[in-house]
Amino acid sequence: MFKENNKVYHMASMARSGETLMLKILAVHPNIEIVHNLEKNDNVNKERAFQFLKTYKKETISRTHPVIRPYNLDKNKILLLKQGVWKHPYPFKGFILSRNPVSIYASLKTYDKELPQYNKNDNFWEGNEERFFRWLKDINKKSIPLFNGKTPVEQFCLFYNLRMKQLLDTKLPVIRYEDLLLNTKQTLENVCSILKIDMNDKLLSAHSYYDAGFEGHGKNDLSKPIDTASLIKYRQDISEEEFDFISKNTYETYTLYGYKLEKFNVEML
Repeated sequence: MFKENNKVYHMASMARSGETLMLKILAVHPNIEIVHNLEKNDNVNKERAFQFLKTYKKETISRTHPVIRPYNLDKNKILLLKQGVWKHPYPFKGFILSRNPVSIYASLKTYDKELPQYNKNDNFWEGNEERFFRWLKDINKKSIPLFNGKTPVEQFCLFYNLRMKQLLDTKLPVIRYEDLLLNTKQTLENVCSILKIDMNDKLLSAHSYYDAGFEGHGKNDLSKPIDTASLIKYRQDISEEEFDFISKNTYETYTLYGYKLEKFNVEML
């Protein structure tokens, strides 16, 4: 019976932390099946599997299970479940994907910039406030009142601290987004080791396996190669005042992930 099962791993993170980049890379590995949130829209089968696995207690699942059968998995494939905006109620295997908080904030701040009502100096946060309240229902419902009446940067710091400290309690290994960009091969080797599969060189050119301009989850172009420009993009999207506020108010959390935020710069320890 065990041979008919596939292992379930989680990539636990916070939204806008480079999750789609990691998933699109790992998706080309012959031994990995991404459960959901890789393409722009999930089909019915993927949505059903995701909703089921959100509260699934075991660390393996039968390939003949009704929610898994549509994937047509080989026995050697593992299922990788993105856990970005919800808290799994049971212990799980996998890794934490982290990113420095100012880059996450900058990404959230500009996420809705194509909408006609977007104004980076006024109402840019409307969509994110709604998202935070929605996500908190699956992460820590009791904390929702703490977010009422707060400014965008205050809400962000509250959410970042809550989510990322919560993930540290899992004691899972941490993979940093920045390391993925700067030391790609070694970082992917580390991920494969965590998932107990062999490294595959296809991962190093994963973008070439997607059609040009193919849109993935979160408005990401899956055909785009790794670009280190995103490491400093926050400088054009947030102010130094916002940087300083985040640096001060998330210090205890981001230092645990090995970041140093100082003088409008992000360093890794």
